Amino acid sequence: MQRILEVALQAAHQAGRIIGRNFQNLAASDIQAKGKNDFVTRVDLEAEAAIKKVITKNFPHHRILAEETGYSEAAAECLWVIDPLDGTTNFIHGIPHFSVSLALLKNNKVIFGLIYDPLSRDRFHAFAGRGAFLNGKAIAVSRTTALASALGATGFPFKTPEQSAAYAKAFKSLLSRCKDMRRCGSAALDMAYTACGRYDFFWEAHLLPWDFMAGKLLVAEAGGLSSDFSGKELPVHTSSVLAANKTLYPALMKEIGKYFK
Repeated sequence: MQRILEVALQAAHQAGRIIGRNFQNLAASDIQAKGKNDFVTRVDLEAEAAIKKVITKNFPHHRILAEETGYSEAAAECLWVIDPLDGTTNFIHGIPHFSVSLALLKNNKVIFGLIYDPLSRDRFHAFAGRGAFLNGKAIAVSRTTALASALGATGFPFKTPEQSAAYAKAFKSLLSRCKDMRRCGSAALDMAYTACGRYDFFWEAHLLPWDFMAGKLLVAEAGGLSSDFSGKELPVHTSSVLAANKTLYPALMKEIGKYFK
């Protein structure tokens, strides 16, 4: 386990240095559109290459699923799921809120997760059955029991406009019942913040596995629950995501379920 953590930290720190030195220093030619409202930068690609190089050097028999380059060729029981820069739109616009996310799965079960903020240098990590940690100190989900007292986080379904109507109704309903909500632009950090109690809950209608796989383990090891909007385990493919402490989770699932079938 120590070896996994050391390698993951080395990879995240190398990616973080690439991100940090390029932050607020992008040229227009550094940015490309992958699809509607979806962008990739030279920095995403350089950071991803750096992470893959570290992992491949230390664990040559492990497979990698990366946001920008997809699956590596080799099949293996161990799979790294990585997002070199979660919050690319924030990065492009000079907004200081983004992260590096790495998860390690063994036989489709998440056994390790790391989320790293290259600006604050906050480091969230978890091993299955070993707890969750922020900068080496144990963390836990919030103890908030009433939705009226809860601060939530969300993300808009900008890649799937067909979900906008359902999302708007669910957002309106939840906002009327909770204390407040935030939309900060990095799902990985949103889940890490839920794991350490900065947020009481997080929900988003459309995410990809590199957005949530590390956060899934962090929330679980911090004593919380996460699933898709129907209560199913988060898979290694596109999914909705709900994460919260065990008290708030059922009420949130019930409310969101009124609008997402």
